[in-house]
Amino acid sequence: MADDLDLYTGTLRYKDIDFTFAFDERELRLVPPDEKRHLVEWDWKMKPIGEGAFTLADPIPVGEEYLVGVCNETKHKIVFIPKQGSHLHLYNSVVRIELTAFVLCRLDRETIDRVAFSCPEINYIHPVNQAFSLILDPNDYADKGVITLNTLEFDTTTTEKQMFTVDGKEVNAYFGISRTVSTKIHEPPLSLKSVLMFEFQATDDFAFILRLWWIARDFIRFLCYRKNIYIPTIELSAPYEGGKHESFATMLLLDQDGEIETDTLQKGRYIKQINIKGHEGTILSDIATGNIYLRHLPNTYEAGRHIDAARFVMITAAFEWEFRRLYPDGVRKTDTTLEAEVCVSEVIQEHINSNCGKKRAIYKFLKKLVKSDSLQTEILQVGKDFSEVLNVFGDRLYHLNGQELKYNEMGQRLSIQRNHFAHGDLDKEFIGLSLLDLMFMEYVIYAMQLKYYGVESAEIQRSINELFHLSIAI
Repeated sequence: MADDLDLYTGTLRYKDIDFTFAFDERELRLVPPDEKRHLVEWDWKMKPIGEGAFTLADPIPVGEEYLVGVCNETKHKIVFIPKQGSHLHLYNSVVRIELTAFVLCRLDRETIDRVAFSCPEINYIHPVNQAFSLILDPNDYADKGVITLNTLEFDTTTTEKQMFTVDGKEVNAYFGISRTVSTKIHEPPLSLKSVLMFEFQATDDFAFILRLWWIARDFIRFLCYRKNIYIPTIELSAPYEGGKHESFATMLLLDQDGEIETDTLQKGRYIKQINIKGHEGTILSDIATGNIYLRHLPNTYEAGRHIDAARFVMITAAFEWEFRRLYPDGVRKTDTTLEAEVCVSEVIQEHINSNCGKKRAIYKFLKKLVKSDSLQTEILQVGKDFSEVLNVFGDRLYHLNGQELKYNEMGQRLSIQRNHFAHGDLDKEFIGLSLLDLMFMEYVIYAMQLKYYGVESAEIQRSINELFHLSIAI
């Protein structure tokens, strides 16, 4: 609970009425002054249908992107961000509003030009232990209990800024490590925390800040291969003299509480920043535009170990999406094959021109199939191009299961089983080895994605090895 408070109260002006608000980090309630109670209870809630007759009015949209009040407890601004598309809930004269987030201000500033995200996963992705050095002299420690700890300069623990674009606005992203010093007995004297920073031109658009939060969350999801990433707080900074930034507020996201997968992190199941160094901006840019496929990510690490029909189809869909990005012209073909496709397409085009109605539609469909690639041929192409990166993982995986890695057979099994699931052919016998193929396919997808962003082969191998905890000597 922010600032250890259970309830925030204060005043807030909304729809030209000065309300008293009460907020318990779950729901915002607005209480009008006595002289406005009748207005809210009748003019907002009811509509006349005849002389002396009323019925409930249509739901009233909140209308505002954010509401600004003054908090009694902190004496500073508090900003409430309603859920997008939500409506007012009226109970007598009390107005209740559903929220997505709220902002607690420590200083009154008008604009934001930097946000800082932190969560346990970021402490591992950009290791927090690189921010200090220990000097432990055996004699001093044994006789006097003396340990010397030195924190390193900011420049040595801050990554290079990487630019990406969000809704036409340039954003610079980088990782850093913050230091907090305290002399309080109940707090550690020194706290270190890794943060993901986004800097941008100063704005007062809180919807843009929420958009950045969504992008940061999906970025960490991608690096951890799971969706249960929780970033409940965002530190907001305003422009300060000398090109610096002044931290002035904390944004808190509601419904962002969840269990941290500590064991998963301790096992190293994540991609480190150093492995994608210099490519963060391009990845973030594709997350912002939805160009990278992330729908197949499991909700948790444990969920990723279980496969059902839906997950089977989603993983193969992820492969096909990423294949189209890497191979915009499709599977590479011989001149003979290309000539044959042109010849067949011309013949079908003649039938299209000479027919109408249903026949014409079928011929058009057939023409599309002439140049389309099957899942099997796509997998075979990737197997040829990525064997140097992937075979070290695939050979071991299939060998442990008494099998041999063969991309052609793998593609055939996955294609047939995917079609069984997609078309509801539940009477067809399940192809057992396709589960092994699908497990390997998860490695393949990451290899394709990282290769698309220009990550070196050795770093791709390290990323896959660590992310899936494969314990192979690279």
